Amino acid sequence: MGRPLLSSIRHMSRSSHLRYRVVVFMMILALFQQYQLFCVHRQSLAAKYTSTQLASNFQGLHSHLPIPDDKDLHFQDELVANRRAWKALGEGWEGKVYAYNDSVIKTFTPGRSPFRNCVPGMMNKKWPTEIPASLQFGGFIQQNDPSNEHYGHNRSITIDGFLPVKAYYMASPLPSKPAEWHLVTPLLQGGSLNTLARTLSEDMKARGFQNVDALYRPTFNRLLETMEGLHDAGYCHDDIKPANIFIKDEAHWILGDLGNARQVFHPYHSSRLWRDNSQLEDCRANDVIRALKSYVKFIQTSLGDEDEFNLAFLEGKEPISRLFWRALADATTMTAAKLRQQSLTEYPEAPLKTDINDGVPLIPRSYTLMNLFSQRLALKHAVDNALLTRMGEKMTRWWAMTWLFGVPVSDVCGL
Repeated sequence: MGRPLLSSIRHMSRSSHLRYRVVVFMMILALFQQYQLFCVHRQSLAAKYTSTQLASNFQGLHSHLPIPDDKDLHFQDELVANRRAWKALGEGWEGKVYAYNDSVIKTFTPGRSPFRNCVPGMMNKKWPTEIPASLQFGGFIQQNDPSNEHYGHNRSITIDGFLPVKAYYMASPLPSKPAEWHLVTPLLQGGSLNTLARTLSEDMKARGFQNVDALYRPTFNRLLETMEGLHDAGYCHDDIKPANIFIKDEAHWILGDLGNARQVFHPYHSSRLWRDNSQLEDCRANDVIRALKSYVKFIQTSLGDEDEFNLAFLEGKEPISRLFWRALADATTMTAAKLRQQSLTEYPEAPLKTDINDGVPLIPRSYTLMNLFSQRLALKHAVDNALLTRMGEKMTRWWAMTWLFGVPVSDVCGL
């Protein structure tokens, strides 16, 4: 009786020891995987928040920053003194945007996202990349310049199609709060591409998507010229979307929000975070495709009824649809000049192409449960997915444990 019982106990003991070892091994494996993800995602964030090398590849641009004169300082004092008169336009992760008279004031809240670039000539002081990038590509409007109505100061050494800077300074919103960086640019009454789309959609006059495309395609082509200049200078925008394209007038659109501008071979463009957001390896091609998506999205949202457009877009017979799907098929090697040439070929008034062998790539179709309930919603869902420009880093921040260790910052200023 005793031996079988003792044998059974030994067998159970060996089994429990085996399970214990398996559990310990799995825990060690999980911890190793967690550590690996932690390191990879922290490297991605460190790459993203590495500074942009400005004023190196841009011929003719002065290496020093413009020095404000007495009138510029008076203008800054006026802005600070009349802060209560500022009209709030919006709020984002980085800060807030206000309007005052003919100016837009953008504030940058400390601690939200790390400032990437060092302030020249100052020890351990950083500022938002958008300020030096805007100075480089848009120029600086001095208040005593009689031509400032036309963005006059040093426009010959900047790229047309970017907002110039009217002022930049640090000031505290309240005595009890820390000082914030402020960037002041001209106020464009037309707003962004989203504003224009909303205005068109609310217009009682019925417009077909072909008419909208015919009206604004030349403007989009000029925007591609602006982008070509940016790329030729050795930089990418990295955040092109409808909210960052501003309306100067009906014939000219402006590339705004240069806070994510980076040199072409910036380490962020080869990071896991960049790939996880489904961005193209070449940031220049990525800019171009995002610009095309933004333009097509503008057309879609400018219509009171999107159904006709959504169907035509997925059929691939209309010029705007053909332009999009051709460019997407050749996305990895796309350039601003190449897309502009294709846009001139697939001009809005071009006849429909019905030949299945005319060179348009096979358009992907997704089949989901939504198709069973509403073909209309399924079409809209497919088009919206094709035109997505969203980029995020929530999961990267989670795996990098920024809530505990903060965002990794590699650059040290003043060394």
